[in-house]
Amino acid sequence: MQEVQIKAPKHEFTLLCDDIRQEMGGKTSLMGIYDHHIVVPQVPYILPKVCFYTRFSRMDGQFKFNFSVVSPAGERRDIIRDSDVQIPDGAKEGTFNVIASPFEVQSEGVYEVIVGLTKGADRFEYIYKFAISNGERLQAEFQQRVAQQQESAPKA
Repeated sequence: MQEVQIKAPKHEFTLLCDDIRQEMGGKTSLMGIYDHHIVVPQVPYILPKVCFYTRFSRMDGQFKFNFSVVSPAGERRDIIRDSDVQIPDGAKEGTFNVIASPFEVQSEGVYEVIVGLTKGADRFEYIYKFAISNGERLQAEFQQRVAQQQESAPKA
């Protein structure tokens, strides 16, 4: 008996943004796209929501979908657990819109998104990373550098 090899879905991309809206005519609008980095006014901080737009190719059939965020301290928050997803015949790709609301920021650093797809006995896991920085700290460091440059500048 020959074993059937399931091809792993391919993670095409994940976009991080403030909001995802389904528009008339089947369009999707992404608002406030981040470049893998969010600056918050201070830490701790609560963002009203953080949205993730994730696209996979090489998908077909029935999957279980899991979506978690792991903080820099290693705390894991499951946003979606074991959601049934059916990819229509012939589509071969899936797009997942995930909204984390509210999104609590307890520390600066690199956050990991773990996307899990399960098909039968096969489990596939994908990791996307983004950073969160404390705006107060960044501003203080900037002001300190400016002051140091002014102190070391030649006096006229």
